[in-house]
Amino acid sequence: MRPPHPRCTARHLFAMLVPLLLCGCHYPFSPATDADVYDTVAGRQRAALGFTSDVTVRMPDEQAGASERMYRFNPRPLDAVVPDGFGRPARDANGADALPADEGGAASDGSVGSGEPRAVSPDPVPKTFDLKQTLIYAERHARDLQNAKEDLFLAALDLTLERHLWTPQFSATVTSEYEDFEAADVLDQAMTSVAEVAVRQRLPLGGEVAARAVASFVNDLQQRVTTGESGQLIVEANIPLFRGAGRIAYESRYVAERELIYAVRAYERFRRSFLVTVASNYFAVQQRRTAIANTVLSRKSRSEAWEKAEFTERMGRSRTVFDASRAQSTLRDAEVALSRAREQYQTAMDSFKILLGMPVIEPLDVPEQSADQASQLLDHMLTDISVPEAIEVALKYRLDLLNDADRVDDARRGVSIAENRILPDLDFTGSVVSNSNPDHLSVTTQDMSRTSWRAGLQLRIDDRWTEVRDYRSSQIGLRRAQRGYSEFRDRVRADVRRAMRRIAQTADVRKIQEMNVAENERRLAAATVQYNLGKQTNQDVVDAETDLLAARNDFADAVAAYRIAILQFRRDTGTLRVNDDGGWGGQGDDRP
Repeated sequence: MRPPHPRCTARHLFAMLVPLLLCGCHYPFSPATDADVYDTVAGRQRAALGFTSDVTVRMPDEQAGASERMYRFNPRPLDAVVPDGFGRPARDANGADALPADEGGAASDGSVGSGEPRAVSPDPVPKTFDLKQTLIYAERHARDLQNAKEDLFLAALDLTLERHLWTPQFSATVTSEYEDFEAADVLDQAMTSVAEVAVRQRLPLGGEVAARAVASFVNDLQQRVTTGESGQLIVEANIPLFRGAGRIAYESRYVAERELIYAVRAYERFRRSFLVTVASNYFAVQQRRTAIANTVLSRKSRSEAWEKAEFTERMGRSRTVFDASRAQSTLRDAEVALSRAREQYQTAMDSFKILLGMPVIEPLDVPEQSADQASQLLDHMLTDISVPEAIEVALKYRLDLLNDADRVDDARRGVSIAENRILPDLDFTGSVVSNSNPDHLSVTTQDMSRTSWRAGLQLRIDDRWTEVRDYRSSQIGLRRAQRGYSEFRDRVRADVRRAMRRIAQTADVRKIQEMNVAENERRLAAATVQYNLGKQTNQDVVDAETDLLAARNDFADAVAAYRIAILQFRRDTGTLRVNDDGGWGGQGDDRP
């Protein structure tokens, strides 16, 4: 068999390349870039919130297929051997503890320390985060927040796809066939090629319009000539007039656009709530740190009391035989309390690092913060506003409540859609076909006399009991959405009322605990004087020390609770703003 002549196949190559050239640069072959998604999110943030925030999603560090382990049947095999370090006894031959006493990170002077084993880092230098730095770190690394950003990214990606589906949709097909005939009266060898380029457009009010261009080529490979070449231009339309007509045809676009608004609001609501959680945990860690400092002071005082009681007993001037033993017992209690406080601090710190998305082995410290500093940080967020005014603001600005209100409208649209589906099907169909001149071997020479068109109506009426049931279900769904929204409004009102009560209550407790600390300090000083004068035993000193430590810890708890109550009030009224740089927005010029 002789190879086909180049001139015979040129048209076939043209038929194959033209559709690819026409469609190769079109959107379906060029996926949406991240910049398109981020622009979409930023636009919806401005529309829904009035400002934008960083929603950058980090891509995986490793490329797909970088590890062969992903194709192994048993990817991570283990043996039954216990590591050597776990086989050593915990105590040495003399019965002493073989483990470092301060492995938890507590220094001998009672300071917090790094909280990490010395084997990991001999001299770890912990990062020191204030609240602003903590919020910045959480914005960039917290796993829960990154998941929320990715959910928002995916919602925007869905919208970019939906928007694309409402643009002209191009497609191209190329078919080539080779035939070898044995009959004498027909072509011995022939190649047939058919190329088609089509574009379809969905109509916002229902139906679609399509246009197609078809080119056909037939070559006699034996004679090396083109024996057939024709072209067609076809325009078709299919438009519903009853069922599926009107705005309901655009429902998928309405849903996608509104769902991104809901996702933007949900993300911002989650972001604010999450940062309140971060701040709450930050204050809790501070409270644990303060508890260590309080316990260190108590231990020091009790150590001095024990030394004094022991000296007095040796000198034979002790009022009772129990003073020294009582002082020693309270010193041991202080040691136990300090050990417990350190463990609680390190546990709280580990949980805090996990919340921030920070490696647990990385050393971190938070500075102690006095009540005055806490007031300067958060008291500016309090305003002289009444409960009714705060409720009115919350009903306007709570993002989750706005989502619920808009979903009532979605339910109303659902009723309209279900009602439309009960209608009979009445569709208009039409097409126009233009053919090339059969007397010319050309795909572009159209013969208007060979143009044909058709138009028609198709009416179909069938059982609609399923649709009637769906219609009644949609009406019930609307009523439920309305009731749910009404209940949510009441919950928002209750949240605001509770938040304002919580602020007042924690403020009172903080003031009471502050006075309690001062009173117990005076009581300890008086008991110490009486004991030094030999007028009393050290029992009153021990009791005063114990009560002072509890009062100081209770005061630290009250300060943390007051700070958290303020943030929760701003969160529950929808007025909390946190900038990308970790600053609290919504106050004066400090806006996001």
